[in-house]
Order: sequence, then structure tokens, then C-alpha cells
Amino acid sequence: MIVTLTPLFSLLLSCFIMMMGFGLIGLLLPVRMGLESMSTDTIGMVLSMYAVGMLFGGLYARVLIIRAGHIRLFAAVAALASISILACSLYTNAWLWAGMRMLMGFCVACTLSAIDSWLSETATKETRGRILAANQVVIMGAFFVGQFLINLSSPADKTLFIVAGMLLSLALIPIVMSRKQGPSVAEVRPMSMISIFRISPLGVVSCFFCGILYAGILNMLPIFASGYGIEGFELSLFMGAAVLGALVLQFPVGYLSDRFDRRTVLFGLLVLTILANIATPFLAGLDVRWPIMIMVAVITGVFACLYPMSISETFDKVLQSDMVAAMGGLIAIYALGSIIGPYAASVAMKLLGHDALFTFLAVLETFLLGFVIYRMRVREALPVEDQEKFVIHGAGGASSLEIDPRFEYEAPEEALSPEAEAVVKVARENPGTAVKMAIAMAENSPKRAAMLAAALTKVEQVDIARLYAAITEAAPELSVDIAETLAAASPEHTDELVSWLARERPDQLSEIIVAIAEAVPDHSLDIIGSAAESVAGESPDVLLEMAGSYASHLHDNLDEMRPVDRAAAQAEHQAAGLYNRLAEIAPERAADLAYTLAEAMPEAATEVTEAYVHTLMDEPETPEQELTGSDVDGEMIGSEPVAAPAKTPLAKDDEADIAGALTDFINHVTDTMPEQAVEIAAVLVESCPELASDLIERLQAVNQLDSTLASSVDEKPAPDIFADYPYEDGSKSGETVKAAK
Repeated sequence: MIVTLTPLFSLLLSCFIMMMGFGLIGLLLPVRMGLESMSTDTIGMVLSMYAVGMLFGGLYARVLIIRAGHIRLFAAVAALASISILACSLYTNAWLWAGMRMLMGFCVACTLSAIDSWLSETATKETRGRILAANQVVIMGAFFVGQFLINLSSPADKTLFIVAGMLLSLALIPIVMSRKQGPSVAEVRPMSMISIFRISPLGVVSCFFCGILYAGILNMLPIFASGYGIEGFELSLFMGAAVLGALVLQFPVGYLSDRFDRRTVLFGLLVLTILANIATPFLAGLDVRWPIMIMVAVITGVFACLYPMSISETFDKVLQSDMVAAMGGLIAIYALGSIIGPYAASVAMKLLGHDALFTFLAVLETFLLGFVIYRMRVREALPVEDQEKFVIHGAGGASSLEIDPRFEYEAPEEALSPEAEAVVKVARENPGTAVKMAIAMAENSPKRAAMLAAALTKVEQVDIARLYAAITEAAPELSVDIAETLAAASPEHTDELVSWLARERPDQLSEIIVAIAEAVPDHSLDIIGSAAESVAGESPDVLLEMAGSYASHLHDNLDEMRPVDRAAAQAEHQAAGLYNRLAEIAPERAADLAYTLAEAMPEAATEVTEAYVHTLMDEPETPEQELTGSDVDGEMIGSEPVAAPAKTPLAKDDEADIAGALTDFINHVTDTMPEQAVEIAAVLVESCPELASDLIERLQAVNQLDSTLASSVDEKPAPDIFADYPYEDGSKSGETVKAAK
């Protein structure tokens, strides 16, 4: 842990100092406004403006980072934050303070965004979780310490405003004096709130309520405390307990969330805090301080946990590639709740007294509890093992858009070495010399050779096949790595590489082609199809090996996927598409291809079987891209009626051949993968009902007959797949089947 965080010391130190200043001003402002006898709803309005600034900062921070860079933006927002705090000390006016409070929120959002992307650039796949946890501890720890700085002077003086401004200025020194350069930043577009709600209603609603509840209690708690004479160091303890609870409770809540149904845990937490909210005013009336602090710590801690729980709940439903966008949307939803929370709570307190703060919170929690119960009724819970892990996220804007360990990890691009840059320049004038230089680099530094190969693919004069041949001749152990790198860097030139491999390296073709297909998944079928065309005639066994290997990789990848990604991947359709592509190239090996793919990818066995049956029936489906409307017989497609394609009649000998092929297929299936036999047999029976009795006998022989299959066969209507194919004498096969039955 120390080794991981040491390079980040200056960054985390600047973050700690800055957040300590914001922690001080966050407590100082409501206390000072209370001393100035501002109305409770005015105080709530001023404090709500912080969330407005946070919202705008979240929307524009990344644009500003791209334009100015991390260090410049950090310096700019630190200066703006200092100005906003010092301006509050010059003149006591609610509108001025509201504007400065909004500017503070904007500065905090920009600061956290800069720190987040900086940490993301530094973190590796293995260290992201630790760095994120350390960052959250630093932020919440700084807020905790900031609550006690209010005791340095009287809140009625200007001194504390000056101290807060000095802290924000001091935060600049560690980061400006460090030698670290700010990383590059990619633009991230948040997912719309409506889209997120459709995917995860509970995630959105709980995130919105979290903003209302957490911002409401944290901003209005000093006003409640003042009503019971809690001030000075006692107030620091009171607020410190709230901030500490927001951090500490995430550990036990996270433990429970990862081991039980998350909605059940949320239900229990809401019931607990509703009771705590009801009890707190009674304890305050008894003038017992420590029990009140414990209640406040529990309430605030649970409210803070709603945010990471809502993120996890949403991540259960979204694709991993969409997580960053979904997180951006959730931050905006949380900010909207934070705008409402302080003002709504202040209005309740103005109308009903200070104790109404906890009544307000309890009522909102009751509504959220009702929604949780509703979602538990209408949607089944995910298995615990399929739930996304709980990751600590500080509410109040301290959220990471990139460093969350659940996001897809993309290693930062490494800059080319001076030697590699020189080779790329040479390649534009003399490709042959550049290739020789790449060979020398491959012999000395394999890792740099892969980076150089990727860079050289961008040079039009370089022949990708020749480049691959030269590098792998010098470093044969890099054959797979270089092929993956070249394909990923230049997918449009992959055909050249595939053709060369099929011609020059047929013994390595299967392994390398599968690696290339995985490196460029969007072109995988084209890549494998191109390789299959090259070997189908001379090396059909290589074709089967390649198909089986790629299907096995698909199967292994599915096991590692999250449930949502697994469903969206539609790997079964990929396997069927792969079969169709290869069966067109080598129709004489159609049965072997179906066996191979079904065995390598059992979850796609029925789809592959259906594709195989279509091959036997010679019924290729009309491509969807060729249709502009319905493809149903006689219905409109576009603006003109289009007749369904005519089916070619099958002769009796063809039926016998098909029946024999299907019988051979089920025999092979029951011998090699009996656990799939029932589902495959159901597909075959649907295609060829006259084989039902033979299939049942075969399945009974291996004790794999499913009673539902037998009943479905008995009740199956007489027409079969051949019913529409007339014999030469005009009769139909379906009529023959009916007569036989």
C-alpha cells in the first residue's frame, strides 16, 4: 500500500489541504448565518447553491481540464475558491454568499475531477481499488478535521474566513512543486437520466433520495444543534461524528451488501434510520450529548451509504462498457437531490421547528422504503454471486468517474521512445530500412517492438505482412503478440496478414487467427472467414481446429463475464453466425462444423443445431438488411407488397438423406455431450417430426429423456418442416406423416 501511494503523496496532500478548507467553510457558513439572524429558509437556500455549483462543475470540469491541463485548472479553482471564501468575509449578504457558495461547489467539482483523472492515469488494474479507497479516506478525513478548525477563532470574526482562504492557497504548493505531468483526458458523455431509470429504477430513485437526505442533514445539522445550545468544541464533535459515520459505516454496510441481497440490506438500513430519526429529537430533549452523536453518526452514515449502494444497484443492470456513462448520470441525479435537500429541510424547520429536520428525513425515508418494497415485488433479486461489489464512494461529490475498479481497465498509451520515433520517420522515406531497424529492436526489446509495430501500421508505405514476417523471424516468441498488436492497430489491413499467415505459417494459423479475432472482435467473423477460405480446400482439419478453438475462447470469456454483459454478448448467435459463415465456405464439412462448435460452446448447441438444420434444408434466411419492412408472406415491405421467397421442393431421396443426417447428428450428440441431447433433440423433432420415435428411443438408451420432451412430441401437431415441400405426384410429406400416425 505504501509503495502504491508514495508517488501520489503530493497529489493527495494537496487534496487533503484543500478539502480541509472546504470542510471548515462548510460548517462556518451556516453557523455565521445563524449568528447574523438570517431566516432558516434563507440559510437553506444559500447552502443549496453549493450543489448547483457542483452540478455545473461536473458538467464542464473535463472540458476545462482538456483545455487548460490538470495543474492549471487545479491552480485556477484554488484561486477562485479562495476568492469566494474571502469575499464572504467582506460583506454579509445572503445573495452574495449564495453566489460565492455556488462558486465553491463549482471549484470542488473541478478539483475532484482533476484528482480523479490524475489518479486514474497513475493506477494500474491491480492498484485501482486501493488508490480509490485511499482517495476517499483522504477526502473524508480532511472534512472531518475541518470541522474542528472552527475552534481557532470566533465564527463572528473574519479570522476563520481568512484561515480557510489560506488553506486553499496552501493546497497549491505540493501539486505545483511536484514533477508530475498531468495526464491526457478523454471526453466522457454521461448516460441520460431517463435511460438509467429504465435500466435501474431503484438505483436512480435511491441516488436521488440520497442527495436530498445526505445534503439535507449535513447542511442543516448545525442549525439543529444551535437550537439545543450545541456550539464550540461540542459542535465540532457533533459534526465530526456525522462525517466520521459517513466514512466508517461504509465498511460494515459494504460487507453486508456483498453477502446478502442488496435490496434486503437497504430495507433494513432504512428501517433502522427511520427509528433513529424518530429517537433523536427525544434524546435532544433529554439533553444527553453522546447518544445524540451516535444517532447522528448512524443516520448520516446510512445516508452516505445510499450513494455507493445505488451505484452498485445500477451497475448490476448496465453493461460494463456503459458504467462510466452511467456513473456520470448518477452524479447529476445526486446533485439534483442535493439542490433540493437543504432548502426543503430548512422550510420544514422554519414551519415546524428545529426538530422537524429529523421528521422531514424520516418521511422521505418512508417513501424510499415503500419504493424499495415495490421493486422487491416486481423484480426478482439477482443471485448474490452475480451482484456487483460494493465500492466505497464518498457522497457529496467525492466520486470517481474513472478509477472505480469495476470499470473496464484501459492501460494508458505509452509514448514511443526516441528510437521508435526515429524508425517511424525513416519508414515514410525508406520502409525497408525501417523494417530492418524494427528487427533490431525486436531482438533487444520485445515490448518496444510491439509498440513500434503498432506505430508502423499507420505508415502507408509499410507492408504489414512483411513487417510481421521480419519481426517474428527475429523474435518467433512474439508471433501471437505482434499479430494481436498489428490487428488492433490497423484492422483494415488484417486481410493481408491473414493471407500471409495461411500461406507461410499454416502450422500456427489456428492459434494466431483466434488471437487476432479476439483482438478485433468487431471483425472476428470476417477474419476467421478469410482464413477459412485460404485453408478449406487443402487443410479442412485446420478449419475445424480454428472453429473449435475460437468457440472455446468464446465459451471461456462468457464464464468470466458479468451476467448483463453475458446476455448482451449474444454469444449463441455469434456461434451460429460463425457456423453459417464456415458452412458456406466448406459445405461438405457442415456436420463436422456443427459437432465441433456445439461441443466447444454447449450453451450455443441449440442455435448451432438450428443453423445446421437450415443448411440441410437449404433454406438460407433472407438477410435483414435487404428488407425494409415485414418479411411475412404477402405483407407490405416499404411501400410495395413483396411475396415471400419460393421454397425449393424436396424429393423423397432428399428427405431420406436429411433424416439420415439428423439421426447421425443426434447419435453423435448423445455420445459426446449427453447433457445437451434433450434440447437438441427438441430442435430436431420440431424440424422433422417423423424422427420423433427414433430420437426418443435413442435418448432413452442414454437415460437423457426429458418427460416434457416426450409429452411435447405426443401433442405435437402433424405438420412438419417438410409439409410445404410437395412431391412430384402432388402429395405432401405432411400428409404422409399424418397417415402414418
